[in-house]
Amino acid sequence: MPEVLAPTAPPISAPAIAPLEPIRVRAKFFFEGDAKWFIKGVTYGPFAPDAEGHFVGDPEKARRDFTLVQAMGANLLRIYHIPPRWFLDLAREFRLRVLISIPWAEHVEFLNNPRIRRQIEQTIREGVAKNKGHEAIFGYYVGNEIPYAMVRWLGARRVIEFVEKLIRLARAADPRPLYSYAAYPPTEYLLPSNVDFVSYNVYLERQRDFEKYLARLQNLAEDRPLIFGEFGLDTIRKGEQEQADVLSWHLESVVRGGAAGTIFFAWTDEWFTGGHDITDWAFGLVTRDRQPKKAFYALQQYLRCDGSITERVKLARYPRTSVIVCSYNGGKTLKDCLESLDEVTYPDFEIVLVDDGSKDDSQAIVRAWLERRQTRCPGVAKDDEAAAKVTGQHHEARAEVYAGGESLPDFTWIVQPNMGLSYARNAGAHAATGDVFAYTDSDCMADPDWLYYMVGTLISGDYVGVGGPNISPPAVNWIQAAVSAAPGGPSHVLLTDVVAEHIPGCNMAFHRAAFHSIGGFDTEYRKAGDDVDFCWRLQTNGGVIAFSPSAIVWHYRRFTLQAFRKQQEGYGEAESMLRFKHLIFFGPTGTAKWKGQIYGTPRFTWLFNKPVIYHGVFGHGLFQSIYPTPQSELAAYLSSIEWVVLTGFIAVIGWPLEKLRVVPLLMFLGTFLVALSYMIHARIEAKFDTIPARLLVAFLAFMQPLGRGWSRYFTWLKYKVTPTRVIARPEAGLTAVRRKGGIAKLDFWNETGQGREQLLTEVFQLLEDEGWNYSADTGWTDWDIQIYGNQFWSVSVRTVTEYHGGPKCLTRVRLHYHAVATTYLINALILAILLYRFAFTPNTDLFWWGLYILLLGSFALRARRLKRRVADLVIHAAERCNLMRVFGKESRRVPK
Repeated sequence: MPEVLAPTAPPISAPAIAPLEPIRVRAKFFFEGDAKWFIKGVTYGPFAPDAEGHFVGDPEKARRDFTLVQAMGANLLRIYHIPPRWFLDLAREFRLRVLISIPWAEHVEFLNNPRIRRQIEQTIREGVAKNKGHEAIFGYYVGNEIPYAMVRWLGARRVIEFVEKLIRLARAADPRPLYSYAAYPPTEYLLPSNVDFVSYNVYLERQRDFEKYLARLQNLAEDRPLIFGEFGLDTIRKGEQEQADVLSWHLESVVRGGAAGTIFFAWTDEWFTGGHDITDWAFGLVTRDRQPKKAFYALQQYLRCDGSITERVKLARYPRTSVIVCSYNGGKTLKDCLESLDEVTYPDFEIVLVDDGSKDDSQAIVRAWLERRQTRCPGVAKDDEAAAKVTGQHHEARAEVYAGGESLPDFTWIVQPNMGLSYARNAGAHAATGDVFAYTDSDCMADPDWLYYMVGTLISGDYVGVGGPNISPPAVNWIQAAVSAAPGGPSHVLLTDVVAEHIPGCNMAFHRAAFHSIGGFDTEYRKAGDDVDFCWRLQTNGGVIAFSPSAIVWHYRRFTLQAFRKQQEGYGEAESMLRFKHLIFFGPTGTAKWKGQIYGTPRFTWLFNKPVIYHGVFGHGLFQSIYPTPQSELAAYLSSIEWVVLTGFIAVIGWPLEKLRVVPLLMFLGTFLVALSYMIHARIEAKFDTIPARLLVAFLAFMQPLGRGWSRYFTWLKYKVTPTRVIARPEAGLTAVRRKGGIAKLDFWNETGQGREQLLTEVFQLLEDEGWNYSADTGWTDWDIQIYGNQFWSVSVRTVTEYHGGPKCLTRVRLHYHAVATTYLINALILAILLYRFAFTPNTDLFWWGLYILLLGSFALRARRLKRRVADLVIHAAERCNLMRVFGKESRRVPK
């Protein structure tokens, strides 16, 4: 048997012990001061009670146990009863944290009996107050594994609200510790909103099953730490070697899966519960007489370390990664971004900064950062030869390259004219030397283990890309907190627990080959929307994008109301531009239709999107899962700009009719309820969660779809119209003779094999040369090109080629009118007014009806002129590729 290693620091006398800082939560992880703190825990006890009714044994036995616990490398003890003071003092001496479960009568109908409820609340208050402020206390569980049948009987929502109340009572009694509830798979849906971390007791002995469930629990935890409150294996039935193997892969999976820690059940085979000793189970890492088992030594190899646990649990490989940061006037946050990247622990990566024509002090900030870098690490040196190669790849750009030495990543700095976000991202990729491109923004700060989780997920399956969550830093006032909690921020959309439909552009990574397979980012997107377009093109190309829940970046959001408004307007503009290329992904109102679940918004509410819980037959399911319903289309419509405009329109025309006045009020009530539901369930930072903050969230929830929708329509109308001068300009070189014939059907003959492909290529070239706005088929439509004309009409182009032996072919083109939204809107408005006056007034309004008929004639004339102009363009394109227009019998050839 291997020898037990000595403790890392022998216990010293109490007066000289350094104080234990409270553990704090930052997004998905725990921190002790500024250092990340991973839970390496064991359950301790319960043992037979002593004379005072305590279940933690005696001080002498505890001291021997704590010496071994410290030697193994554990840092936390989970106990199941309120401990005596000496126990906590001894744990502090060994610098062990204690997580305390407060027991109460979970197995009875506690919610329906006021007396039992009061007893439970008093138990929580007194249990927390007994050791208030003790440094060794990590946190409390206010409940543990409420039986699934009891939860089903009482109702999940009521149980959750009661647990939330217990947490509020406990936090009021002692605000220093952290608080949570210990759930288990049959009640995974018990998700109190005010827990500091999410905890599950899970016993799954197959690694693949465990990793799949871990991914699910990570998404249920959202942006809070996930830990495993119990995990173990019985050595009586399974043996010591299997226990060591299972606990080893469990720890590896927990670390690679991004959980914040795990607690092994149990420390010792000695176990007392239900009034007697348990002798037919042996889950301990040590025996009853405290002899270490094989699992003790296996875990010691991972846990006994001073650095990050990710340095002990290795990835299968570490491909070189290029972190590409694109910045435009990002001076306010650029320093924090670069400094955070220098702290990333990944062993082989470089930083590529692309300054996209910034006009602020960004360059001075980078210079100062480089000077500090050279002072910190003398190995940092400028590489002019590498810089010359980078500069040669970018038009009107200059580059500087710095080798990072042994301790810092290499750094490439590109400064170019303002070309837009997509161009900057492509420029970074051209300069990158890595096999993986990881993108973040200059207003983001990376977690030290960011690339560990990002790349680890990317190489764990057949994925082309991976993304992670972006989380707002703590707010400094209630307005910032409300804006951060408002809808519409950048987020991810998941199809499954591990497969994403969309990942945010400030936190994504792709294989180099996948990036180049679709030609990089579309430079048409200068502000936003490039990430959505990139993901959709990858998926259309057959790629699968993964999601890594712990690969987080801290993203400075638009914390002011004005900045939030501009952000939403920018997103509306991007949605409108995306609609040109990806019509199939958009609904009739122009909003994106996501197949997956949108994260970052309140997902489990009881007004809209009420979740569905699978309990199993008669409530006996071992894994009783919660399933969010798809995003409510009703809520989306009720909050949309179209609905609000319709409400106002009905209010105006219905005002003279007393019986109709209630209709717009009811319509607006629906809009109000959507904003109210969001306000109630929005997650606002606790210290800023006030009535004014909630009201501001409601206001933003009401205004956000309107501002975004207005920008979407404004941009859509802007880009859906071809300039009048382009339409009015005759097609160059096209005589009247060549323009003869109909314009709805165009047929072209060629005897050299030139067909629709060559014709479409020439049509696209002419559209670009002449300045038309258009959309091309993306595989989801029955037309080849949709050409946008005036404010009222567009024309779609469809083509097909017939083959008549050898290279002889006949290409047919069909042009179809399409009325745009403004045409329908104007006609609907005029007809509504005229019909209203006809029905409720004695006026016949013949004059106005006559004007309306003239307007319809004007619409028809504009449509005819547009179609004629498009037909001329197609004829010109056909001539450029030697297609001859034919009529009559020549256009109705019958193959021999």
